[in-house]
Parts: sequence; C-alpha cells; structure tokens
Amino acid sequence: MIEIQALTKRHKEFVALDNFTLTIKKSSCFGLLGPNGAGKSTLIKILTCYWKPTSGSVHINGISTTEPDKLKPFIGWAPQDDSFYPGLTVHENLIYFGSLYRLSHVRLHEQSNRLLKLLGLYDKRNALASALSGGMKKRLNIAIALVHEPLVLFLDEPTVGVDPISRSELWTIIDKIKAQKVTILYTTHYLAEVERLCDTVGMIQAGKLITLDTPAGLKQKYASLEDAFVKLLGK
Repeated sequence: MIEIQALTKRHKEFVALDNFTLTIKKSSCFGLLGPNGAGKSTLIKILTCYWKPTSGSVHINGISTTEPDKLKPFIGWAPQDDSFYPGLTVHENLIYFGSLYRLSHVRLHEQSNRLLKLLGLYDKRNALASALSGGMKKRLNIAIALVHEPLVLFLDEPTVGVDPISRSELWTIIDKIKAQKVTILYTTHYLAEVERLCDTVGMIQAGKLITLDTPAGLKQKYASLEDAFVKLLGK
C-alpha cells in the first residue's frame, strides 16, 4: 500500500531523512516511534504531498506523491494541530471539508452522520468546534481526515495533550477505523499505544530507520518496548 524507497530530505546542511526505505502493508496499522527531531513529521509531510523530498520516491496505492491531485483522494491526515474552523459547528466543518472532495450532497450528509456516530461526536454536531474539549477536538480532526473515505490515514501523535480517559476513548475509535480496513500510519511517543494498536513498529533516529518489528518481536528481544526504545534510540 505504501512504498517508500531511498527517501532523503535535506534542509540546507541538515538531513531530516536519510535514505529512508519502508513498506507498509494494506489494512495494517504501522507505528512510527522516535524522539523529537528524528524525522517523523518530515516523513508525514512528504507522504501527504506537503513537502517534496530531496531524492527518493513514495508510492501510495500505486500513485506517486509527485502526482498530488491523483493521490490526495486516497489519503487522509490528522495533524497534531487543530485542522478545523473553530467558528463553525462540528457538522459544518465536516460538510465544508467534505465538499472540497466534491462529494454529492446526499453522500456528504450520509458520511458526516456516519462519522459523527463512529467517533462519538453526534451529540456535539451542533456545537461550535471551539467549544469542544481537547479530546473531542482530536476526534474532529480524525473525522475530517476520514470524511472522503480515504484508503490510508496518517495520524500524527493524535493523543498528545489529552487526558488518560480521552486517550483510551481514542484508542477505541482507532480500533473501529482499523476494522474498516483503513491502512494507518501512526506516529507517537507513547509506547503503550503502539503495543495496543499497531501491527508493526518502526523506530526512527536522525532520519534513519533503526529497526522494524512487531511489538511482540521487540518485547521478545528487549524484554519491553520501553527497553527497546531506550537501547535503540537512546544513543
């Protein structure tokens, strides 16, 4: 589903991604772990066509990121920051962003209602987005990323800054998304959610892929994910 080959991104003298190669299978949830500045956000921005790489290639569902108009209908991105208009209601945000993908009026409202129920936002559909709690805002981010029914979903640290109860509720929502066979790339600092949600884990350091394994495989080698993280990325 996602094929990344020898991807490199330079910012003048700084190398944010260094010959990065990775394959993510269809309908899987892939967790990307790494410290701040490791290259996670750079990778997401290239995968979503926000930045161009210095060299290398990316294909998603067989389409290159050099063809953003063709690719964007197949991908959704929920960034760390709020990706909605605070002065619109929850429902109005979904209708607006869905209209950018030229969904029909009927399909747009069907999809909006489905997502509001799936993500536990239906009771808040007429509330201003600005009035939502932190956890609800994260849900709205994800709903907007899913409104056009993408095949691939990029979740960039979706549980940062939310309380433990909201984090657990978001995990349940992501389980529901996984059940719909959406391919997910999930960046995070929380080892517990990688173990809970992800089929495969990659660890990135200084723009390079350090290791690639299942959570169970890493635990077998290093006793725990925390131990693996410290030994592999704490250098």
